[in-house]
Amino acid sequence: YFNNPNGAANPTRPALSKIFDKYRDNPSEEPDEMNIDGLTELLGEMDIEPGDMGALIFSEIVSSPSLGKVTREGFVDGWSELGVDNLPKMKDVCQQRRLTLSQDMGLFKNVYNAAFPLVLPPGSKTLPLEFATEFWTMLFTPPGLEWRSAKGTPWLEWWLEFQQQIKTKAVNRDLWKQTLNFARETLKDDSLSFWSEESSWPSVIDEFVEWVKTEKRPGENGGSGEAMEVE
Repeated sequence: YFNNPNGAANPTRPALSKIFDKYRDNPSEEPDEMNIDGLTELLGEMDIEPGDMGALIFSEIVSSPSLGKVTREGFVDGWSELGVDNLPKMKDVCQQRRLTLSQDMGLFKNVYNAAFPLVLPPGSKTLPLEFATEFWTMLFTPPGLEWRSAKGTPWLEWWLEFQQQIKTKAVNRDLWKQTLNFARETLKDDSLSFWSEESSWPSVIDEFVEWVKTEKRPGENGGSGEAMEVE
């Protein structure tokens, strides 16, 4: 155990393993897995709805490999690192993180990135747009990071409208991650002056910027939307 900081010397681990055992769905065939029924019961004990932001926060802590699935390793490692060994403490952690999510960008980024693999179809590397839309809507509205500028620009609404308009079918991991980076930039700079043709944004984001300038702000920037197409 000298090479394993999470070894047997950690007093929280046996207690966490015992909690995990209680909520397993199929102990005989899947002794180290908790699935949707057990997870729903566990979340219910903490007053967390399966479709609530609290469920995403919980999933990030325990490194859920997919929606409705938790491994013993992820559960025990995740909570033992936080020094948590019972349900009331788990509930407190999830509630506290829910309250600070929109201000703690490191925390929000972790929860945001952990959401991507949760609903990936088996064997797929891309997220169907309907799932991406559902998660973007949850993550980019309170208690998450509200993707709406202080000036009232409805960035999330525009982003989703644009995806429908160009008939996006799926979202890959890079676009998922870069969407958060782009959202943070728009919240700091509503004018989009941070963007340039030389920027290394995904092409979908480049197209979105052009769409905003031509469709949503045609009278601004001296018609810069058309100028963008000139070599």
